[in-house]
Amino acid sequence: MLKQTRHFADPVEQRYLWSWIRERFRYNKRETSPKKVERQLNDAASVIQTMADALNGVADQQRHISDLAYGRTGWLKDIMQEIREFHHPVKPCDLIRDVRPRSSRMLHPHPAYRIPIDQQAFEVPAHILQRTLDEDAKEKRRMEEKRRRKRLRLARELKAMADAVKGGNVFLQDSGLVPGAFSVEPSVSRGPWYVPGVVGNPAWIPPKIRNRLDPPFVQHVRASSGCEFLRVNGRKPPHWLSNRVAASFRLTARRLARHEFYYHFVEDLRLEEEFEARLGIEDRGYWVYARNYREFLRARLKNFSLQSPHFELQDKGLEAELAEGAQEYGRLVAYAMEPQFDEVLESIG
Repeated sequence: MLKQTRHFADPVEQRYLWSWIRERFRYNKRETSPKKVERQLNDAASVIQTMADALNGVADQQRHISDLAYGRTGWLKDIMQEIREFHHPVKPCDLIRDVRPRSSRMLHPHPAYRIPIDQQAFEVPAHILQRTLDEDAKEKRRMEEKRRRKRLRLARELKAMADAVKGGNVFLQDSGLVPGAFSVEPSVSRGPWYVPGVVGNPAWIPPKIRNRLDPPFVQHVRASSGCEFLRVNGRKPPHWLSNRVAASFRLTARRLARHEFYYHFVEDLRLEEEFEARLGIEDRGYWVYARNYREFLRARLKNFSLQSPHFELQDKGLEAELAEGAQEYGRLVAYAMEPQFDEVLESIG
């Protein structure tokens, strides 16, 4: 497929096909599902046929590849629209550097795998382009300075080790360094960070690799469900703690479902009252009955998270009153009712 892309005359189309064919194969090489692999290979075969038809002069396929490469349709069309709508006053636009999907950027974050926007196919706004180029140059200078300091630090450490080995330090000799591992020939010196004799010296024995573990860092964590626990970095939580956190999320889900139930019940009561008012029906007893139900439900909405997930009726006499009501209120039988309804019913009587 990559060899086939070289026969396209338009450099924009050639770069588009070359970049995206490599990106798709690189991203999908981790796939293990036989069905998905078969589907992707079928897609690759159809792409080969499409490119062959375009090279043979089929106008529809040529137009299709040109539209994809120049962003008149497909993924690049959405990317170009996002760049046009980018309006942040300070930050650079990352889409200019890399137009790959988010999943590909997360799987292969190294800059070598980036697919920058083709400026021959799309004219990037000057202020956004200059801001992005300045940010890239600043990052490049920062990384070069970081590498330079690392080389200098390594050179100082190696020089100190060489001096210690030559001075007869038995501890460094036991760790893999022997006298003669470092030569002092100036002809092989390549800079302040280069220690002669390490590369290509048969006397060099690499030191043993020792795994150094940092002390455990304990964090006090509060999950979104309200569950609090202690977490140790780098260690898998015990099974009982995972079950506890999962149970807290299940409890929160049940309470949110009950909150939604109360909310829709209040809306139903309000709509019933508005409907009766438009019809001109005056049922004062029902109005008081619905009003108190509404107040009860609103109270439940305020403190539903403090309640137990299971309720029981506190007043058995109230169950008979509820049974006489409309059928839709039967869903509230399983929930506790507050004593304020006794006073309301007495005032009605």
